[in-house]
Amino acid sequence: MNRSLIAIVIVLVAILGIFSLYAIDHSSDDLNKTTLNVSSEGPLELSNVIEDIKTHDYYKGYDNETVEWMETLGNKYVWFSLDEIVIMDKGDSDKIPSQYVCDASFYEIFSCNVVEKHPLGNTPYPRDIVLVKNVEYIGENVISYDV
Repeated sequence: MNRSLIAIVIVLVAILGIFSLYAIDHSSDDLNKTTLNVSSEGPLELSNVIEDIKTHDYYKGYDNETVEWMETLGNKYVWFSLDEIVIMDKGDSDKIPSQYVCDASFYEIFSCNVVEKHPLGNTPYPRDIVLVKNVEYIGENVISYDV
């Protein structure tokens, strides 16, 4: 009887330990969540954005180390906001709807975990380069223009 009681206690402690580790691991993701707002006109392939940064005057003064880091990220997708260039994998990118219109601006709002953040450099229009994961789509903000 004592052995079976001890075995049951050991199994319960092990199960409780597993659930505790799971809860701790996922609670840290929630603590690092942030909300971003990007233009609905996306996504673009990261390789195309890197090429634009290297060749267009708009990005003149970019930080070489940041672009080298971007090149190591591989096959990712990019969304633009006014202050940030947001990079994510295809699965996360597919969670964000994309729309093109001519008489309004659509902005997509989502929460995510920021993995890394780097400055683009001393460009005429400075932005941060943000690598994110665990995208959760929240909604859309529409700004209409009178034409």
